[in-house]
Amino acid sequence: MENNRNDKVLIARIMDKVILSRKRNRIMYTDFLNEYEIKIEEKELRKNKIENFILSGGYENSERKILIIYPENMDESLININLKSILKSIKIELPSEIKGKLQHRNYLGTLLSFGLAKERIGDIIVYEDSCYIIVLNENAQYLKTSLEYEKLLKKAKISIINIDEIKAKEIEFEDIVISVNSIRIDNILSELLKISRKNSQELIENERVSVNYSVIQKVTKTLQEKDILVIRGYGKFIVDEFLGKNKKDKEYIRIKKYK
Repeated sequence: MENNRNDKVLIARIMDKVILSRKRNRIMYTDFLNEYEIKIEEKELRKNKIENFILSGGYENSERKILIIYPENMDESLININLKSILKSIKIELPSEIKGKLQHRNYLGTLLSFGLAKERIGDIIVYEDSCYIIVLNENAQYLKTSLEYEKLLKKAKISIINIDEIKAKEIEFEDIVISVNSIRIDNILSELLKISRKNSQELIENERVSVNYSVIQKVTKTLQEKDILVIRGYGKFIVDEFLGKNKKDKEYIRIKKYK
């Protein structure tokens, strides 16, 4: 029920943006949306036959994106040009003494400590010696200044750059092959995470598992090839391929885990 309420609030906000864009004849955009929210809003816009929108997270293959609604009389190519004035990236170049010591959670925790909602922050691309944080232009200077006051980053070089200067990371996967008696999700989770069947069922019942960005509650749900699994506390996976059965009628499945 909670998910349904949240979905309705999200849809209402998006449709408000559509109405304002038409009424004022101007570009409107949202905060950053996660992959589940993107799925919901795209479905709603398509249902209402609204085509004058784009999604962007600042670089190809971004996970968190903003939705940009533009007037029907405006060419989409102009929106792509305007992206540079909507999205920016904060680039952090680390001094040698802390290279390799900061991870995604360190950067995110620091950003949230500045009082900014997570919805105002896009992807955080982490390298050993640097980091790129995609943000809305209106928040960029505040975050840059706040980061410069962080004790750990005192010697770091922090700058605001355009999104076409982002050094994007290619998606990397770890291949995992499991064998299961059935393709029920509780069975697959048990083998994939090396936990008991009971514990896998508890993960589902506690709403910690989503399939294709929708939280599931039925332990009997079966999975299909290319389904995307997000398991809170464990990571993100793709059910890549069913490889066939062995003599004991167990199904071999190759699953890719996002690194």
